[in-house]
Amino acid sequence: MEEKGTTCLVLGGGGARGLSHLGVLQVLERESVRVDCLVGTSVGAIVGAAYALEPDAQTITRRALSYLTSTSFRNDTFKKVLLRSEAAGTNFFKNLLSGIRKSYIFSNLLRKPSIFPSGHLEAVISDLVPDKTFADTRIPFAVPALDVKSGREVLLSRGSLRKAVLASCSLPGFFPPVEMDGMLLADAGVIGPVPVNAATTCFQPASIIAVDITSQIDHCPALTRGIDAILRVESIAGKRLNDIELARADFVIRPQVGKKYWSDFSDLDAIVSAGVAAAEEKVAAIRSLVGSRKAAVG
Repeated sequence: MEEKGTTCLVLGGGGARGLSHLGVLQVLERESVRVDCLVGTSVGAIVGAAYALEPDAQTITRRALSYLTSTSFRNDTFKKVLLRSEAAGTNFFKNLLSGIRKSYIFSNLLRKPSIFPSGHLEAVISDLVPDKTFADTRIPFAVPALDVKSGREVLLSRGSLRKAVLASCSLPGFFPPVEMDGMLLADAGVIGPVPVNAATTCFQPASIIAVDITSQIDHCPALTRGIDAILRVESIAGKRLNDIELARADFVIRPQVGKKYWSDFSDLDAIVSAGVAAAEEKVAAIRSLVGSRKAAVG
């Protein structure tokens, strides 16, 4: 049954691009747009969990930027791989292809459950998400994950926040899936980068505000390698799935972060500012619709 007058904020996945979620939250707070429930996937789960526990956008922004510019983060083995891709001006997948020829990555793909052990991702999440449970949140919150055993999407809304966020961030192949209640849970962003359907299923809100940080599909030059064709088709399929879900949202906020790759953690303030600018463009209309719906049931 629909929760009358409630507004759900849906935060999509996209790596470093997800810092723009923080800018969106800053504007919604400033303009007194109340968020009654939250759903987030991947980086959206990290931001969503932090905000659901402590609904203060400025505080969690400062905390996130402090960590992401810290020595401990930049010295992490996983982060060093990402930094090599930034320095080369390329994206993570192209860097991965180079690594296949030069490092341990190819061996890990064939012999181990994932390229990186879970410890790297767990360390990042532990620094950004407090060791709390869903029951501790001040805003109702849910995290979608993909059970790779059954192929079903699972909505997590009880138990450990960190474990749920870890599952939502565990990109198949890159990080091992998370074992939970007989399931093997991984990043559900592969089937829904912006989980609008999950928000509808879990909370049945009156209004949904979705934040889409996925890259847009540009015109493609000639495909000269097989891997380019594979990645291109994968991007197109993901875009189609995403568009279907976004059609169910009342508002879609799209921070303009350009072609910044999900592994590019440079110029963080600019990413946050992109979220601010995108939210400011929509906030008047959002406030009008949300306010009218709340008044209608008040």
